[in-house]
Amino acid sequence: MNKDIYDHKVEFPEEMRNHMRVSHHKAKDADKNGEGYKRNQELQSQKSMTYKQLKRIKNFFDNFKGKNVDHEFILNGGIEMKNWVNNELRRMREGIYMTKHNKSETGMENQHIQTHTKDGIDVRPSKEHSKTVDKYNAAVTESLRRINEIISKI
Repeated sequence: MNKDIYDHKVEFPEEMRNHMRVSHHKAKDADKNGEGYKRNQELQSQKSMTYKQLKRIKNFFDNFKGKNVDHEFILNGGIEMKNWVNNELRRMREGIYMTKHNKSETGMENQHIQTHTKDGIDVRPSKEHSKTVDKYNAAVTESLRRINEIISKI
């Protein structure tokens, strides 16, 4: 699923850019060659972030062993940045999942499984993942879904 969002960008909001400026000011005694100093300066003026950048920041926070008052942690945006990055990554992933899920619910076969080749032979996803409603056209499928929804409420 991550390959579907690998080239996506998200807006880096003004309040987060301001937060990075404040974080930089809080860690004014930090080593200019230390972890996070250069990233902080870049993020202060950046209006969007790529998925790759979000993953790098998440990786920093996931592997950081120090304390929340350390310069590296503060320069990387602290708890606020960690939460913002995690929320953005979650939204991106959920967006891709929901798109595939909705396509699957409307009768498009195997949205979550990718076809691939092995030793030059096309390998199709397993037939056990297909649904019998795929045999019907979209209008009939939608009608059946609505009928089942109404019946389940009774």
